[in-house]
Amino acid sequence: MRAHSGHVRFDRSVTWRKLLPAFRPLFMRFLEESGQVPTDPEVLAVLLEENLRDLRENRKPEGYNRDNAMRMIFPISKNVEFYVYSKTKTTEVGRVVEQLSRVLQKYRLKHSVDWDKLTAFQDKK
Repeated sequence: MRAHSGHVRFDRSVTWRKLLPAFRPLFMRFLEESGQVPTDPEVLAVLLEENLRDLRENRKPEGYNRDNAMRMIFPISKNVEFYVYSKTKTTEVGRVVEQLSRVLQKYRLKHSVDWDKLTAFQDKK
């Protein structure tokens, strides 16, 4: 599947704090699958801790919003959700989002996945 973005929307019962146990494996899977694991272990530790601190306080985490091939973004909204975004339409987005969905299923976090819901990239009909 070729897509610019994959959107993971959680069930209403899921809060930011409930993502805490799953976040480390989720974040690491994203970095590994997208080939963006920082070479410096301290950078990785800081990225993880910043996100985990927000989740402990039941706040929206930052995710991974660096100018790279792929981003993991938690949008500003009332809903608990995130999306994986790539500047180009690629099969990698679908593969990465499916891997992240498997991690969430392992932690029994109810969610749904949608594709290409960013209005800037929706295909014109």
